[in-house]
Amino acid sequence: MHLALSLLPLLWTDGGTASAARAAGEVQALPPLFGRPRVARPPLSEEEKARRRAAFREHLEEKGLVVEDDIVAPPWYFDDEPDPGMPRAGDEWTQPPHRGTIFLNFFGGTLSSGTNSARMESPCIQGGELDYPAYANSESLALAIVQIFQNKMDPYGVRIAYEKAPPPELPYQMVMMGGSPSDIGMPPGTLGVSCSSDCGDQWWRDTTFAFTEESAQATTLGTTALQEAAHAFGLAHIDGSQHIMYPFASPGDKIWATSCTPYNDATGSINCKPTHDIFCGGGAQNDDAELMAYFGPNGPDTEPPTVTITEPVEDVLEVAPGTNVTVSAEVTDNFEGAGWKFVVIDEQGDEVVSQPAFTFETSWTVALPEGVFTLRVQAIDHDRNIGSDEITVYSGVEAPAGTTGGATGGTAGGTEGGTDSVGMGPMADEGCGCATPGAPRRWGALAFVLLAATGARRRRGA
Repeated sequence: MHLALSLLPLLWTDGGTASAARAAGEVQALPPLFGRPRVARPPLSEEEKARRRAAFREHLEEKGLVVEDDIVAPPWYFDDEPDPGMPRAGDEWTQPPHRGTIFLNFFGGTLSSGTNSARMESPCIQGGELDYPAYANSESLALAIVQIFQNKMDPYGVRIAYEKAPPPELPYQMVMMGGSPSDIGMPPGTLGVSCSSDCGDQWWRDTTFAFTEESAQATTLGTTALQEAAHAFGLAHIDGSQHIMYPFASPGDKIWATSCTPYNDATGSINCKPTHDIFCGGGAQNDDAELMAYFGPNGPDTEPPTVTITEPVEDVLEVAPGTNVTVSAEVTDNFEGAGWKFVVIDEQGDEVVSQPAFTFETSWTVALPEGVFTLRVQAIDHDRNIGSDEITVYSGVEAPAGTTGGATGGTAGGTEGGTDSVGMGPMADEGCGCATPGAPRRWGALAFVLLAATGARRRRGA
């Protein structure tokens, strides 16, 4: 599991009135943000800050992590040798680029320990749950931060969401835009932290932090969020105060390095050196070359994913109640990076099971109670184009004459929320394959079993 915390040191003071009010212990009523309500969290007491710092240190010890100034990671994260199966210096980068989405979460939420952003997980959380605070500054500042993010990521195949979380089946990275380092038990003087990182962006569901209570400058917060997101892709610190990946914060517009630029290890050892060596030959990093290799050039995507259910071959089945029905599917898209889910829909049109394919599994088994159900595999890409295929199962119910025996066939069309870079999807759910609240009482008899993944793609947990 790849795990790295990359801290961006704070080199200036913030004179913002919101920060002063929080320091004075005032609890502010927050106005709506992007039309949605926000809740202000009470200031943390010094005792609570100390408790969280102690818990964070204990957490690192339990995980066997080493501290390299501003990076905390397993010792091998700083090795000169690449991970097994990864390219080596002198090799070509042959992995195909994938489209991506970054969700700037200005609304906080309940975090737990783990590596899946769609489940509100972060390796920085020390077990249990943590109510992380919402962004507490103005909407105009938030929009300025979003604009910086969109401008800097515009050359690449990456979409930026900020109004709502993308649907959980879409692989996305999340940056928590709020709070202070004390909220997760880190010492003061830190602008951001990347709690999950992997070389070459092999895992697409990282959660990082930009501590927006530490500054009121749009360029500072925007650059912080960009750097933490880029650490999750595997980028390291480099020289040049004009660069986004420079380890020390300073005001002003920043850029990605477009040529091989020497590392800067002033705040800690360099991560992912073997991967950077592929693009620069040693001792340097080319931000633009790596981002282009991971995400490809930007451009519209109007073609939905193609979904074909390969098992069962019939599009209508009759089974006895409680019979295991296995659904297998093939999912393809014109760009890498699409996600999908398995859905069970009852006679009332309610989704009683919605199972995101977090590990890119392509086979599921479900035992159905009596009734008529639609079993659907639905895929979505980063421009929110949707494709699906489905079958109908009559469980203990006789199918209408002439409806059984036909072959399945994929369908496609529509978008989940538009093709621009604004997140318009529904809020992410828990990602569990469980019954929806309000489903018919008889649904409690359903057994849902996720099979071992078949045809899973090369991505792995961070």
